[in-house]
Amino acid sequence: CLNCKISVRYSEETLAAAGFDPAKYANKMFHEGEGCIECNGSGYRGRTAIHELLDLSDHIREMIVEKKPTSEIKRRAHLEGITFLRESAITKVLEGKTTLREINKVTFIE
Repeated sequence: CLNCKISVRYSEETLAAAGFDPAKYANKMFHEGEGCIECNGSGYRGRTAIHELLDLSDHIREMIVEKKPTSEIKRRAHLEGITFLRESAITKVLEGKTTLREINKVTFIE
């Protein structure tokens, strides 16, 4: 919520638990919503999407047909430039569009 958004610094433990490098982000200001009448006390207003889209290249399609392990397919997709769900969410946190707490509810650290 833009009305009640505040700047916060997360502890090194919180950053590490969320998959952030504490040395790199220790002094970074993040944002959280305190909650107000505009957002009905939630700290959030509106919606924003995080996404992961797998482009089925010929190589990935072959891997799926050959029933290769998911880990291999994900590794190949990453090499081909896919942005995973967690990475998309982290970008939104760094842009100040959502909070670390919120992305930890809906994505997993890999």
